Amino acid sequence: MNQDDVFKITSEEISSLIKDNKSWIVNKDWDMYIFTKKGNYISDRKMTIGLEYEYNSAMWDEIFLREWMVMEERLSAGLGVEQEVLTKFGDGFFKSQDELLEEVRELTNQLETMTYKERQVTIYTYEDFNMLSNQGIFRDPYFILDLQRKWKKKISDHLGMYGYTIIETLHIGGEKYVFVSKEESD
Repeated sequence: MNQDDVFKITSEEISSLIKDNKSWIVNKDWDMYIFTKKGNYISDRKMTIGLEYEYNSAMWDEIFLREWMVMEERLSAGLGVEQEVLTKFGDGFFKSQDELLEEVRELTNQLETMTYKERQVTIYTYEDFNMLSNQGIFRDPYFILDLQRKWKKKISDHLGMYGYTIIETLHIGGEKYVFVSKEESD
């Protein structure tokens, strides 16, 4: 056998293969994390909407997909990702959060506000509250919520999961809203 026929590999090639393999494993782990999050999110949304989903599932599926695309972008920046997952993947894995945080600020600045009980209060739709809460970036201690024809009891239970309580029912422009707070009483 000729020496030229012997398989040779350099230490640089070995290092490159190991690095590529680690990167592949990390990306596969992230893909599984995103896949699981998406499944949980869509299941939760269907359960929250209830029978209304069955009446127009194509419309709701489209809405869920649009919401999920925004959520996935934020998760890719590490927003709303559990601390243990952030630690596992490391700082260098996630995209820059600055642009996404600015986008969230712009979104919330565009929302309607009103003065209520001498406070400037943001009015959220239930869909916006749900999306921001699921991403772990909802921070308002009190706000007004547009129920969007949803059952008040179901929304009350969902708000309770995030530590919020409905304080008062309001009628604004002929529509039903609720004042919500983290505080026990107001």
